[in-house]
Amino acid sequence: MPLQKGSDIKRICILDDNPLILVTLKRALNAPDYEIFSVSDREEFVKLLEKYSFDLVITDYYLKDSTAEDIRDMLVKKSPGALLMIISGKPLPDNLKMPYIKKPFSINEIREKVAELLSEKEDES
Repeated sequence: MPLQKGSDIKRICILDDNPLILVTLKRALNAPDYEIFSVSDREEFVKLLEKYSFDLVITDYYLKDSTAEDIRDMLVKKSPGALLMIISGKPLPDNLKMPYIKKPFSINEIREKVAELLSEKEDES
């Protein structure tokens, strides 16, 4: 899961309206190479986007006040280099072209997918 020595710290935001998911993912991704933020709604996420850019945003597809597609649209404007990964227990639109993990998920599955996405992003840089 950790990135190679000498790599910059990767900033990750977790966005989910379920507090248990936020705590679980924050603990699962706790590593020296990651700076983790967690928020439970769109409003909090917008405030973070005003202050920070992110390497990766992990979000539930269906939030109380928006969808992952709304979050993607905000990222394109405010943090264009950020990757978006979806986690959801509900069926997703067929045309969705984003990395996706189905709930319930394993901690190892999340760690591996995050490491894979961040590694691919680093390779593209």
